[in-house]
Amino acid sequence: MKRTKLPKCESKMKFECLLLLSWLWAATGDDVTIFANSRSRRASIDMDANKAAAAATQLHSIIDLADCQDLHKYCTHQKTSDNLAMLECALSFSSSQLEALPEPCQHALWLQQRQLQLNSWVEHTLLPSYCAEEQSKLLSCLNSVDLWACLEDKRQELPQSNTCQQQLRRAHTALGEDYANIGDFYAACGSLVEQHKCGRMNVEHLPALLSQLGTAQCLVAHASQATPMDLTCKVAINAIEQQRGMMELFRVCSGDLTALCPQERAGTPSALKCLVRHKNDPSLSSHCVGQISLRDQQMGRDYRVSHGLAKACKDEIKLHHCRRGVSEDKQVRLAQILLCLESVAKNGTKVAPECLVELNDHRRMLMTDYQLSPELLSDCADDIPKFCPDEHKSQLVNGLSSSGGEIIHCLMYHVRARRPQRRVTSQCQRGLEALIKVSDAGEDWRVDPVLRRACKKVVDVACKDVEGGEARVMSCLMERIGTPVMRPECEQALLIIEYFVARDFKLDPQLYKHCRDDAVKYCRAKRQWDDIQDVQMDPERGPMILPCLHRMAYSEDEHQTLRKDCFREVKRVMRQRAISVDLIPEVEDYCLSDLSQYCGELTEKGTEMECLQNMLEKLQPECKTVVTKYTEEEAAHVELNPVIMAACSEAMQKHCSEILNTGKDNGNMMDCLISHKNDADLNKGCRAAIEHFQIISLKSYHFTTKFKEACRRHVVRFCGASATKNEVVACLSEVIRNDTIRLQRHQIPKDCRQQVKSQLYQQRESIVLDPKLGNACKNELKEFCSDQKGPGQVNKNALECLIQKTSNLGKACHHAIFMIKRSELGDSGTDYTLINTCKDMVYKFCPNTESVQLLDCLKTYKDDPNFDQRCHLVVVNRMIEQNTDFRFNPTLQMACGKNIDRYCSNIVATAQPNEELNGKVIKCLKDKFRQSKLDRPCAQEMIKILQEQALNYKLNPVLQHFCKSEIQELCNADMEADEHGQVEECLKAAFLRKQLINRECQLEVATLIAEAKADIHVDPILESSCTVDLLRYCSKVISGDGRKLSCLRTLLRETPNSLELDCREKLERRIEMFRNADDALAQPPEDMQQLVQQVVTSPARKFFLVILMSATGLVFLTGIFLGRATKRAMGLKNK
Repeated sequence: MKRTKLPKCESKMKFECLLLLSWLWAATGDDVTIFANSRSRRASIDMDANKAAAAATQLHSIIDLADCQDLHKYCTHQKTSDNLAMLECALSFSSSQLEALPEPCQHALWLQQRQLQLNSWVEHTLLPSYCAEEQSKLLSCLNSVDLWACLEDKRQELPQSNTCQQQLRRAHTALGEDYANIGDFYAACGSLVEQHKCGRMNVEHLPALLSQLGTAQCLVAHASQATPMDLTCKVAINAIEQQRGMMELFRVCSGDLTALCPQERAGTPSALKCLVRHKNDPSLSSHCVGQISLRDQQMGRDYRVSHGLAKACKDEIKLHHCRRGVSEDKQVRLAQILLCLESVAKNGTKVAPECLVELNDHRRMLMTDYQLSPELLSDCADDIPKFCPDEHKSQLVNGLSSSGGEIIHCLMYHVRARRPQRRVTSQCQRGLEALIKVSDAGEDWRVDPVLRRACKKVVDVACKDVEGGEARVMSCLMERIGTPVMRPECEQALLIIEYFVARDFKLDPQLYKHCRDDAVKYCRAKRQWDDIQDVQMDPERGPMILPCLHRMAYSEDEHQTLRKDCFREVKRVMRQRAISVDLIPEVEDYCLSDLSQYCGELTEKGTEMECLQNMLEKLQPECKTVVTKYTEEEAAHVELNPVIMAACSEAMQKHCSEILNTGKDNGNMMDCLISHKNDADLNKGCRAAIEHFQIISLKSYHFTTKFKEACRRHVVRFCGASATKNEVVACLSEVIRNDTIRLQRHQIPKDCRQQVKSQLYQQRESIVLDPKLGNACKNELKEFCSDQKGPGQVNKNALECLIQKTSNLGKACHHAIFMIKRSELGDSGTDYTLINTCKDMVYKFCPNTESVQLLDCLKTYKDDPNFDQRCHLVVVNRMIEQNTDFRFNPTLQMACGKNIDRYCSNIVATAQPNEELNGKVIKCLKDKFRQSKLDRPCAQEMIKILQEQALNYKLNPVLQHFCKSEIQELCNADMEADEHGQVEECLKAAFLRKQLINRECQLEVATLIAEAKADIHVDPILESSCTVDLLRYCSKVISGDGRKLSCLRTLLRETPNSLELDCREKLERRIEMFRNADDALAQPPEDMQQLVQQVVTSPARKFFLVILMSATGLVFLTGIFLGRATKRAMGLKNK
């Protein structure tokens, strides 16, 4: 190609010419330099740094080159002769001086200017040579997005006289103000320029990319069939040629503009419009008419206006019948041709590289100027001035000098508006959908100029190693949303494009590529990427294909599953689109009014869906249905929850890696995160996200996947009236508990029982997870537990606080706490505080014990010297609670159920259903135990209870109630040792000394003393003192009915010295207590039955029997004597 020399600016038109050049720069700028398959400028230059450095090394000193001898003549004013100085000198040359330089010298200077952009030159040449002292401060710039912008900021901090500061300024000046605009050209054509030695200086002093015009023309001249030019470089050169063509138009038409439009300035949109209006003026030169015609035709109405496209894609258009269905006027819409060609490429048919280049160029053009889409221009004619007045005005004023795409993005933004009055018309929305599909904006981030400008720096940093094409960079950007590297303007532009992509699965290249067959097979998708007869997306079925694929991804039918590649892509897309409701059409389309009403101010990642979930009860029916369905999916597949995915990624990797590796979730991940929620290494954000989802899941049991799957049938059967998950859990828990107590076969299977237990355990962690309890105890929480915040530790949990304040609670709160205690004490596996506080003790003492029996196991070992004191305190507190009501002790219920029905039914019948009996039933059983009337299993269970009560008076609520003041006054010193039986022993001693004034207290202590007569095991102090004697003399005596104690009493009576001294003394004291207790417990009989009962049960019953028999005999003898006397008297009388 022969080099075309552009004319110099005449002095009289110098201002207009400069204005034209600056306009051309702004009009095309970055948007024209979006090259297919090229990487970002920074990454590309760095990748080619070694080659460029090698080329520079070969240069040695430019001034020493034979072809650069003119520099000796023109650069005498330079203080040094290094390469940078020579470049500075050459950049000050006039056009004639530059043109006079031999081409090899120009190439050497071009290479040197390129070197200035390379990290390697800065690191190995500039900094060591001139900035040795400042090097440590400047090295950080090597990793920045814009190397020279960073160096310039650092330079401003250095003193003016500093050598490093001066050298940095020189290098930056030599680099040129437009260095950022030609980075892509360097990346695309740098190696080819070096190969052909085509580096040329900017002879014409042209701005921006046009500064490389001479270099581009040299490359074209060297191109041949034997060595075809790389496509990316060809695109870069085409961009330069396009800018040159526009500049040529105004050069050719400069005279016509002065004559016909004197009021207009060259390079302005109004000047171009003026020339177009005068296109048929006879005075207009033929050359100008030709130039105008190239830009004046309506490419949108007929693709053939674009000669490049028509020529490059001629064979493909013919082969694939892309002209089918054209109108009668023979014009073929550009959109139809582009859709046809894109469909061919998407369906796997090979398309010529030249055609692909033209296709990509026209896609960019469509996204740059809405006027190139006639359908959009007509469909959105009213919406543009209404919703985008500023952009519209700017377009009218600045015309082609607009940076491009703003009006299109403005319209797309208003497609997403929540309020109906701020949304574009449906006709305009369909036009935008067609534009996105035609331009295939979701495939390449560089197609949309607004997106490219907004996201270029993000891509340079976060996605520089991602290969372009097939939406890979778009996917990378989506993954970076919510991270520090993402910029707000990039996120907004990206989500606008993704809004449309989300509504047609075909617009995601990776998803379409891997899932097309499955979508056709399972979801009734169209096999062809595009239907020529319908250029718009399928609004009815299009948005539903991805949810369909997602359902199939987790299908349990082995014959209806997705392929692995499709499964992976479906998970990726669902995860990325979960960040915004806008990207979930199956939700957003039904919830627009609710989003506007309740969630209008929320913009952060994932917050809109959380808002809808929080407001679930208030949503309109259709919206509530889709949100409920989506929340169920979110519970089963945690990747749909962007908040948890962002906050808990480290926790998932550390604690739940096995689930991640399998790729199948189905609720396992959420269960895993919940189980580790209070681990010390979990960050606060993750813990808050997990707890928030737990709160959301309380609204419906369907939101907990494992629970739903395990218990759905049984919820329908037993709990149809239950609304919330907590109500369902409480209902099923009651069924399970009743089956356990009645010793009957469980109606609910094991997997559901486990899930019920798991949900109860989670509820106990925090008040916020039990709203019913929170509402019932609202006032009590403020009054008693305002400082009890977090879950986990003894006396640090609000629930624990309420339990300890049971006696002070209001009725509603008291009833709620009763139900919780009944549940926790009935199944230790639901007791959050016990499980977490005693975790180590369970592992040490009860490793093989079922969770339901953990409390019973821990009771056994609580007095072990190695037992944790915090756990000990929790266990004792639970034992105290159990003794307040027999319903809190399932073991006692099972062992003594029949005895309770037989002897204590009146107490149970008069009890309130949700209030403690305060030990009344246990007291009733104790009375019957003392009388030896209990069944053996019940008696054995009562022995355990009485043993524990004897050691810790707090386990006896009746004793605490009646002897409260006596304990405080007489046994205060022994209260610290309340788990060793000292308080009870103190009360017994006070009873013996007649120090107990309160009659009820006397009777209760007398009862305790009398209970020991029934079995020595209930008197642990006496049993401990007499252990040796019991083993030595009474080992063969069967326990129960006081037989062991009778054995000791016999030994005391017959051979007192055979007993241990301590045993003998305590036994003598107990016998004295027994006598006093019997006297205290003796009550005058109210009827004959009580009299007989007292005589029968009295220890002196033999004495009473002798007296009774003697009395009876005396009466008999008296009767006989009196009878004889009476008979004799009657006989005498008759005589």
